Amino acid sequence: MKRFYAAIFTVLGLSILIFLLSFVYLDKNKRKVYYYTISVSGHDTGVVKVEKFVTEDKLIYKSASNTPLDELYTESRTKMVFDKHYNLENYVKERTANGATELACIENKKDAASYIARLNSRFAFLGLVPLQKNTLVFEEHSPLTYIPIIENYDFRRGRSQGFSAISCLSNWELPPMKRYITLTSIKNEYIKVGRRKIKTENLLLKIKNFPQGAVWVAKSDKSIIKVEIPSIGLKISRTFEPIDIAAGKQAASDQNKGFASKEVSFINNKIRFAGTLTAPVGKTHNPAVLLVWGNGPEDRNCRGLFKELAEYLSANGFSVLRFDKRGIGSSDGNYNSYSESDELDDLKKAVEFLSKQEEVDPGKIFVAAHSTGARPGINLTVENIGIQGLVLIAPVAYSRYSDSKQLSWYPNSSEYKKWTSDYNKSITASTAETKKLALEAKGNWIYMMFRRCFVKRIKEEASLSCEDLIKQMTIPVLILQGNKDEIVPAEAATELDSIFQNSSKSRHTLIFFGYLGHFFGKIVNDGTQRIYYELDKDAAGSLLNWLVPLASEAEKAAQTS
Repeated sequence: MKRFYAAIFTVLGLSILIFLLSFVYLDKNKRKVYYYTISVSGHDTGVVKVEKFVTEDKLIYKSASNTPLDELYTESRTKMVFDKHYNLENYVKERTANGATELACIENKKDAASYIARLNSRFAFLGLVPLQKNTLVFEEHSPLTYIPIIENYDFRRGRSQGFSAISCLSNWELPPMKRYITLTSIKNEYIKVGRRKIKTENLLLKIKNFPQGAVWVAKSDKSIIKVEIPSIGLKISRTFEPIDIAAGKQAASDQNKGFASKEVSFINNKIRFAGTLTAPVGKTHNPAVLLVWGNGPEDRNCRGLFKELAEYLSANGFSVLRFDKRGIGSSDGNYNSYSESDELDDLKKAVEFLSKQEEVDPGKIFVAAHSTGARPGINLTVENIGIQGLVLIAPVAYSRYSDSKQLSWYPNSSEYKKWTSDYNKSITASTAETKKLALEAKGNWIYMMFRRCFVKRIKEEASLSCEDLIKQMTIPVLILQGNKDEIVPAEAATELDSIFQNSSKSRHTLIFFGYLGHFFGKIVNDGTQRIYYELDKDAAGSLLNWLVPLASEAEKAAQTS
């Protein structure tokens, strides 16, 4: 009898164990987790955790990225939902830079997608864009988006196979772009991952007007082991356990170079702004420069450009103030809800604060604005008669919502990026839809696709064109532009120069640098700190040589008066 009961308990125990193991097996097949390392130019910049969930009628993909060495965006979260036939239902991505969060969302209903993005206290919208069935999502830096594409590749058939996809560009104010991706199986190859040696199938990745890449897929389970796009220095590598990557602090500047930096702060409308004042050592009443950033989530250092420019100018006799904008870095406030008038008010307070510092001569203050900071920089100098000169570095002065030439640089840019005419039409449509929604809104906020969007900034920009502002300017202006600008083509600076010539009483100078990009320096990626730009000394010298005589003129004028 004891043996009988023992046998029953044994069978019962085995049944329970098998039952529990079946749940583990099912859970393992319904949820899969992958870890990847992102490398740029041979240095690890971040890590990504990817999860796939299978429900009764959905395929759900999620990722969480931590990229502390990236030049701007250090965290992101993405979610994609498909039906069982790989028809996209929705895509949502949030990314974080310097404490500020931006969002992009695509929703697909009956093969027509709508797009909404929130960024820079702006929003962008485009509704009812037709999509083909089985349209996937592709982002070259995101291993998450490669997985559904690989799952749709027929490895038994092999050879070249094509897939329709849609991509959100790095500038989310622009609508998503349709892409066509081709994968071609070329060979089997063993790849070592840690202590494991994995047999993979190597696939060539081709996309029109995009650098060629390669994907290595494990023969055993078709998981992605590696992705490489050599021409942009990108490598995505599978790891079998999470790893940590941390950014070291940038080395302190040499105080023996004749300048010193100190942390400062000022208050505007109960909002505290944190910044850095750099000045020549032991000298007071110096000519001074206020640095103005663009609309993105740039902090006071502006990817190294402002830090290096401030130190260069201070080593040559100028005091320089740079600060974190609202809701960025160490400054208070909300990054997603400040208007153009708020921004102008903040800059006025910054000039007032700068003029009261003992290191500054209040009669010799200049402004230097980078990229989309050109418009608030121009606006500030029109409003403040005490400013002696304006420097525009790689300027984007137009508003898409007010200027008659609002898209004048997009055709040039599309030629640079080889955008299609259909995509340019979608940019025009998105601009028109977004502007219409903003102007029709009764308050400062609206809800679009269940997301709350700030409209006041677009309303204000739509009421005043850049040309109208330039007509009011009388101070000297210097425009610096790189011919290798990867964001704004050189034609935009020529066009801006023409407007100054025809519309303004300002003395203006345009200088081109044939070898420089948007951030006016060489990119530095040493694998220990955030990627930054090392300021080109020739460009810095040209800026300094323009400022020095103007500072002397201001001093002579003050003595005469």
